[in-house]
Formats: sequence, structure tokens, C-alpha cells
Amino acid sequence: MANKFPSFRQLQLTLRLVGWWPAAGSLLILGAFCILNLMLSRQTGTVNPSYTLRAIETIAPLAFAIQASFLLGPDNEPAIELLLSYPKSMPKIFFERLQLAGGMHAAVALVATLVFTATWHAEGLGQALARWLTAGIALGGIAIFTTQITRQGIFGTLMTTLMWAASLIGGEKLLTVWPWFWPFHIYLQPDTVSSLTYWLNRVSLATIGVGLTLMAIVFLKDEDRLLGNR
Repeated sequence: MANKFPSFRQLQLTLRLVGWWPAAGSLLILGAFCILNLMLSRQTGTVNPSYTLRAIETIAPLAFAIQASFLLGPDNEPAIELLLSYPKSMPKIFFERLQLAGGMHAAVALVATLVFTATWHAEGLGQALARWLTAGIALGGIAIFTTQITRQGIFGTLMTTLMWAASLIGGEKLLTVWPWFWPFHIYLQPDTVSSLTYWLNRVSLATIGVGLTLMAIVFLKDEDRLLGNR
């Protein structure tokens, strides 16, 4: 029976292609934030919990989405013809890269969540996980889909950054202008809406992210399109 799991050598090769530095950069930023918060709490005796609540959901999803933009862009992949000759299908190759990148960023975010939750007791673990997990799924889906539509990772990064900045900077003012926007608000805060609305928002974002990713995988099945023949 063939081994369904990739070998260590295959994981090493995939890691080399995917890259580890975006997850490492996210870890360094969150680590620096944690140290800064600890220093401030020792000096003042208090710490603003809103900073700890927003840090992971702001940094980790964006880092993942930017990396996801370049996982397999047709015009950014120098050996696209060689990949198409592999026994593995393009969707499978992409999914392996996505799993590795997502796993690295999820591990960083999870460790930071456990540390922040245990240190400052800002909120429940489930809600803390829902903050960055759904934001990562939504932004990642936008990045992956935009890259496949435009064929270039830079456009996936641009669209993701615009959505990230609009939702983060706009904040609750977005709902003042567009009350109907709450299912798409990536950084909707649980203390500004009812519990039901917040969790419906999380479900909506996860559905959008997964849906966009699945549509992007459909494009990866079209070999003519990948080669630029359409």
C-alpha cells in the first residue's frame, strides 16, 4: 500500500519552495509585542486588554494571506510546465503547499493565543481562536482566488492588504455607513454586537474563505489556462 503521507524529504522540499520566513516574521512581531506588554504591565501595574485581543488577529492572518498569494501563481511559477508533468495534480501540489504554510502560521498564532490568554486572561480561548482563525481563512481565500484570477501573486497581496486595511482601519464605522456589511466585516468586535451576530459573522467569513479557495482550485485544474493559452 502506498504511503498517503509525504516523506520527510518531500516536506523539506515543499518547505524550501513555500518558505518559512513569513511565519518566523509573524512570530518575532508577536513575541516583541508580548515582551513590550509585559514591560508595560510591570511599570504601570495594568495593561490594556484590547491590545492583546487585537494583536494576533491583526498580524497572523495578514502574514498568512500574503504568503498564500505566492504559493502557486501561474505567472510567478518558473517551472509550471514541469509541475504539470508530475504524477501529482496541480490542485494536490497547491494543497500540500497551503497545508504547510497554513500549519506554520496556525502554530504561531496558537502559541501566541495560549500565552496571551494565560498571561492576561483577556477572554475565553474559543473566542480568541475565532478571532484570528476566521480572519485567516477569509483573507487567505481572497488572496488565493485573486492570484488565480490575475495569475500573479502581487495582485493577491494587493487585494488582501486593501481588504485587511479597510476592515481594520474602518472598524465599526463601516457598519455605521453600511449596516448590511456585518457578515463581511473581518475585524468585527464581539463587544460591539450581540453574541449571535458575532458568531454568524465568523461563520460567514469562514464560508467565504473556503468558497473562494475551492473556486481557485477549479482554476488549477485547467492546464491550458495555467500555461497562458486562454
